[in-house]
Amino acid sequence: MVLKTLRHGFFDGAYFPALLQSSKRVFLGYFSAVALGSALGIAISRFKQLSNSVGESLTALQSIPSVAWVPLALLWFGISESAVLFIVILEAFIPCALGVQNAINNIPPKLILAGRSLGCEAFDLYKRVIIPAILPQVISSLRLSWAFAWRALIAGELFISGAGLGQTLELGRSLSDMSEVVAMMLIIAIIGYVADNILFKKLEETVNYYS
Repeated sequence: MVLKTLRHGFFDGAYFPALLQSSKRVFLGYFSAVALGSALGIAISRFKQLSNSVGESLTALQSIPSVAWVPLALLWFGISESAVLFIVILEAFIPCALGVQNAINNIPPKLILAGRSLGCEAFDLYKRVIIPAILPQVISSLRLSWAFAWRALIAGELFISGAGLGQTLELGRSLSDMSEVVAMMLIIAIIGYVADNILFKKLEETVNYYS
């Protein structure tokens, strides 16, 4: 019955709007989170006061599951796209920020001193020394951020109206259609596996090879 549901959903084109809408949401939220998280991670590593305040807060916030943010998102943004993006960005940018901070803090001090002795300062130091040094560890953080973003997307879509994998899953539950529910779970699992264990793993291996 699950295979029949999958075949019917794809051949009739019913699943494609859901896939497209979920893809748009997760990519927008993920890349926004990466930009915010990277900037915050650099700032936290550079300023000790931020590390002692914001950095510690991020560690605490990371332990909160994405579904726990749903009520707050609905209160602030209502049943809207903004609510889903808020959950995705919040869940994804925290591991990215902490990963960048830890990667910079783990750079050997001698490497920084060597860069400065060769005339690298400020932006040039980040461009030529710090960013190349942290890149392998940052890729691992981006991989983790993607996993958080993907789970947060599905959790957020369960509570909004319109197209999306999470909403299709919720529709199957409301109709007591077990084959639809399992079909959506398979699609979600396969997309998550391909992104995490093929795309990001390959990128991680490539960066580690050239590093």
